[in-house]
Amino acid sequence: MVTELILLGTAGGPAPVSGRAGIASAIRVDGRVFLVDAGRGTPSRFVDEGFDFAALEAVFITHLHADHTADLPGVLLYPWGLRKGDDGPLPPLGVFGPAAPATVPAAHEAEATGGFERVALVSPDRPVPGIVELVGHILDGWAYHLNVMPLDSVMPDPAQLVRTTAAPPAPLPVVVYDVDGVRVTAVEVLHGHAHPALAYRFDTPDGSIVFSGDTRVSDALVALAEGADVLVHEVVDLDFLEKHGTTGLALERMHALHTDVTEIGAVARRAGAGTLVLTHYLPADPTAVSITYWRERAAAGFTGKTVAGEDGFRMCIPS
Repeated sequence: MVTELILLGTAGGPAPVSGRAGIASAIRVDGRVFLVDAGRGTPSRFVDEGFDFAALEAVFITHLHADHTADLPGVLLYPWGLRKGDDGPLPPLGVFGPAAPATVPAAHEAEATGGFERVALVSPDRPVPGIVELVGHILDGWAYHLNVMPLDSVMPDPAQLVRTTAAPPAPLPVVVYDVDGVRVTAVEVLHGHAHPALAYRFDTPDGSIVFSGDTRVSDALVALAEGADVLVHEVVDLDFLEKHGTTGLALERMHALHTDVTEIGAVARRAGAGTLVLTHYLPADPTAVSITYWRERAAAGFTGKTVAGEDGFRMCIPS
């Protein structure tokens, strides 16, 4: 077998930037393809890298912030009629992600002119849907497309479009997918109020790749990544953000959500990972912080190989 990691998009955060697509990564195992997250521009980047949607077997969403899910509708809907094999329509696309949390947030404060004011919840009857509910909303929202398109062209049955599976909050690693030599294990990580947020480990006959998702330093992630060939980890430069106006509570919250560039090397070392690959950059603008800076700061305390990933970066496992 041949297992390959491909970074489709490496931007962190929801704001569009020039030069980096939204967060998304792909794993190719021979002719099979798996997608991790679906940020802005994912369908186009998927095709740019030479992939065929007919080869896409499953999508794994780490958490439901918009920068990780903005183009999930595109992944599901745009290639709907393209997911065909030699013998007709393919099986439903598997979509995996976090379950809806058991607790819901209270009304919260939002930034307003002159300070903060209390605001009501959006969709108060279901304010924090999980992956099953999110995919259901996507299909409901595009019902016109799904119902009308088959009248004007030859399309697969919309009911066979997708099969969604929710992963429950898991403080210890739990297997969520195990098919034909590809096993995917998930564990809950620490991403502020984004609960549950998941990290994923892919084990194939060639080796192992772990995706941190968004998280501050997490012992659960270290355990999941133990001995992995590759650890793909998010990164933030808190010094840069502070120097450019993010201070006080906003800076504290950013550190509660993400792992600083000075902390990542120790995470990779503790896990015993072979290679550390950076992604989900904050700041996302590639002109703000150089790739060399990211790599050198992150490598501190880690004796393995450190790569500051860019859109289109590829590596085979083992490297």
